[in-house]
Amino acid sequence: MGNVPLVCICVPTYNAAGTVRETLVSILAQSYPNLVVHVSDNASTDDTLQVIESIADPRVTIHRHEENIGGEGNFNRCIQLAEGKYTAIFHADDVYEPDMVAKQVAFLEAHPTAGAVFTEASTIDEYGNKIGEIRLPQHIESMNGLYDFATMFKAVLRHSNFFICPSVMVRTQIYQQEIKCWRGELFNTSADLDLWLRILQHHSIGYLAERLIRYRISRNQWSAKIRMGTERADFFLVTDYYLAQVPIRNLLDVEAFQNYRWLERRDRAMRAVNLMLMDRSSQASELLHDIISMDALRAATRTKRGLLVLLIGLYVMLASSMGLSKVGKLPLRYMKQVTGK
Repeated sequence: MGNVPLVCICVPTYNAAGTVRETLVSILAQSYPNLVVHVSDNASTDDTLQVIESIADPRVTIHRHEENIGGEGNFNRCIQLAEGKYTAIFHADDVYEPDMVAKQVAFLEAHPTAGAVFTEASTIDEYGNKIGEIRLPQHIESMNGLYDFATMFKAVLRHSNFFICPSVMVRTQIYQQEIKCWRGELFNTSADLDLWLRILQHHSIGYLAERLIRYRISRNQWSAKIRMGTERADFFLVTDYYLAQVPIRNLLDVEAFQNYRWLERRDRAMRAVNLMLMDRSSQASELLHDIISMDALRAATRTKRGLLVLLIGLYVMLASSMGLSKVGKLPLRYMKQVTGK
């Protein structure tokens, strides 16, 4: 296609028969003229392959695998399949706006020091109804639209993982020569955050302030199951790994470590809620040992999230100490349903 760089779109699939058609149609409808699609199926047991096969487009290549090697393993297959100048690994249940690929390529072509570019997202439910938005936190400062490691790691310690995994486009040579694989054995469900931080250690990244993906949040997703977890979030496997490195710690200020403590307390508060919903109120109380502290009060006066954590913690402790755990579960269920936490 002359000077138009080839873009490789990889789509890892597993039992995605209900959504993969809409995903592939949105990819094939991209305004960008030079792309190929590799579908890596992870031994689906439903009609996923039949749905994909029904889409007659020469740009689509299907890779059938008889062995299911897990989500991260299938992402690694996608990295191996990547070709062209740029690669995007898209999810099989999301929908991509027509100009997404074109705008990401334009950004990377204009910013040769950028290793990758993300976008913002609209969120949709399992039926495709819009339910919200995911945006780049407003306070983050960029240089000519680019962000470095220190800036983004500080933002992660403040906001948790705000990177939208299926929105990213990466230079193919970075995926294949530097990243090579997801480190799921170290970081479990947060291996994606580690990947973005690895890129940031050697390259700047871009983040388009446009909602170019419709990101599906379904009650059937693995992430929905994670929200009912009672163990420390995998997110902290990543942050603790990087915080253990002295050169990285030296990039941070007092506020960054404070934000990290507040994120960790929020995680314990949400785990306490889940424990209480499981009638394990004594264990829930143990997680809230510092809910009445100067640091917790300081967080409550500075951020809405800090105030919510304090109120939730106090509520759980009060309901537990008064033996009201059964009645007390009703407001907690409502809170989780409304907030999606």
